[in-house]
Amino acid sequence: MVSVEKWAMWDSAIEVDVTEGAALPTAHALIAAAIEDTEALCDLGRGDAEIHAVNLAQGTPVKVTRRMSSLLRSALWAARMTAGEVNPLADNFSEDDSIPPVHPTPTFEDVQLDGDVVYAPWGASFDITGVAKADTVDRAAQTVAAELQCGVAVRIGDVLATAGHAPAGGWQIPVPGGEDVELANGTAIATAHAAEPASWQPHQDRPSTEWAQVSVIADDAVWAYAASRAALTRGISAIKWVEQQELRARLVDRSGRVYTTENWFGPDAA
Repeated sequence: MVSVEKWAMWDSAIEVDVTEGAALPTAHALIAAAIEDTEALCDLGRGDAEIHAVNLAQGTPVKVTRRMSSLLRSALWAARMTAGEVNPLADNFSEDDSIPPVHPTPTFEDVQLDGDVVYAPWGASFDITGVAKADTVDRAAQTVAAELQCGVAVRIGDVLATAGHAPAGGWQIPVPGGEDVELANGTAIATAHAAEPASWQPHQDRPSTEWAQVSVIADDAVWAYAASRAALTRGISAIKWVEQQELRARLVDRSGRVYTTENWFGPDAA
């Protein structure tokens, strides 16, 4: 039997499911500590967050903590895997093209990491919140499973990862707007939602090439998060893209029509 606890941290809904009820209080504490550590590093709303030192370096190499280096690597990996569609750099530049920039607009490809030293060109400003939360989901799930010797599912917002041994019947995970989906042990799922204009209403008889929601199952939470966000922006080509990546995915268009990859319905589905 799975024991569940829910709470809120870092502007997100948090949930932990464990296969051993006695492990629940300690699992909560371990997950909360992991979230607090990451938030202290990269929450742009905190004046003492380490990310500010990176953003203020402006073309100067800066040494960061090992955990910050790991988070930046995850963010840059997600950017590479999605051809920059999941971008770790905030867009702080003017939209007025008539004003030529003094410096070239930096991209994630300009960022260099050498051990715990990061170099980003002038004008680069990091916002890695989404990837950092996904990275923390993976980290927290693995920590709980290793230290408490139980099966665990950890959710932060719309990203969930599993670790340890699965409960009887497997991990049955609810998907927003859909039926439960089975996750193989040690995999993750993320759902990305498009912003809905006030004037938008779904029409079943009017297909759309824009996605309202994309859910992706992958081997880890960072990849699931990055792939769901990237697919959301790719229009109709997202279906082919997720299949090329050999991912399990469920896509809902603006008309409410649902598309799934052939392997969506189960870990062993063909």
